[in-house]
Amino acid sequence: MKIGIDNEWYDLTKWARYHPGGERILERFDGHNATEHFYSLHSKKAVEQLKRMRPVDAKESVPEESKIDQAFRELRQQLKRDGWWERQYFWEFSLIGAIFAMVIAGTMLSYTHPIVAILLLSVAMQQAGWLGHDFVHGRDVPLHTALTRVVTGWINGFHRSWWSEKHNTHHVLTNHAQHDPDIDMQPVLFLWAPIKAVDHHLRKYQHYYFPLLYCLIYVSWRWQSLLWSLNRRDWNTFLFSQLPGYVWLAMMPWYVSLGSVLFGGFLVALVVTLSHETEEIVTGRITSFAENQFVCTKNIECPDWITEYLFGGMQYQLEHHLFPTLPRYKYRLLVPIVKQWARNNGLEYKAAPLTDMLVEHYQFLKKNGQLAARKDKVDKYAFQP
Repeated sequence: MKIGIDNEWYDLTKWARYHPGGERILERFDGHNATEHFYSLHSKKAVEQLKRMRPVDAKESVPEESKIDQAFRELRQQLKRDGWWERQYFWEFSLIGAIFAMVIAGTMLSYTHPIVAILLLSVAMQQAGWLGHDFVHGRDVPLHTALTRVVTGWINGFHRSWWSEKHNTHHVLTNHAQHDPDIDMQPVLFLWAPIKAVDHHLRKYQHYYFPLLYCLIYVSWRWQSLLWSLNRRDWNTFLFSQLPGYVWLAMMPWYVSLGSVLFGGFLVALVVTLSHETEEIVTGRITSFAENQFVCTKNIECPDWITEYLFGGMQYQLEHHLFPTLPRYKYRLLVPIVKQWARNNGLEYKAAPLTDMLVEHYQFLKKNGQLAARKDKVDKYAFQP
């Protein structure tokens, strides 16, 4: 398994099984230049580990990076020199404080004011998801590892390693058919015309029932996280990170716990789906890292401070995909710089108001629900785990 980084080939065959992002990413980049993909996600420690490895000799040279990625590297290096990656712990602990305030209030009100409790706990779970997501990306901050256990483990039941592997694949192979698990939801939702083997008669109604499915996203992620722990016999994570959260949920009325998980998942699903699902699906090639993000990502313009807070910085999805390890509370300030860089390099910066994107998403699902099924025997678009 030979991957090109910084104009050198590295044989990562033996390392692949230990790769925190999973083997799948490395297999996909076998024989390709992955320089910008590598630096976008990896910590200083990972970069140092790579530099200690000895490059391998090969007859063929590493494929040259696109001009777009070369220009993007200059932008990223300039932002680093300007201190954009420096964390502001006042904001981080303020976000944590708000989450636990909602958790405590929602728990105390769960028996007397269940509707209020569900709303508070749903927003707390959603915000815990955004914050834990930020912490998993922020690998250079040791405190984040400990906080992830509490924020995403206790509150949402997520396994850090499961999330890291799934999410990193989405980041470096955004909207890549057969590789990005975030765009394939067949046979419950169809983002393209399916083959007959996976089609069903309810597809034509998917623009009506999709909100119900989005409520189940946290249920699905919790279940996958539990299976990850149990299948790998990771009892430490199960006992000390996941189990406490389920004990907490069991202490409240079942309808409050279930309602919180369902509505919290729905709030997250809105952001996750609107930013990518209606954009281009990439097939059969490794594209420029930066160009891939511009083609497959659209920002959500939130109309007020309430949605601005609820969307947790992830409405600036393009900035996040370009700089995933950057603190998310800095994305809003980065928008003018990215827009100017896009103009200078002939790239389209896509963004639309929340209401427009909701309408577009509804129409997109309706259109794909009415397409005729394909006769192919193998679905070239489907995710192959």
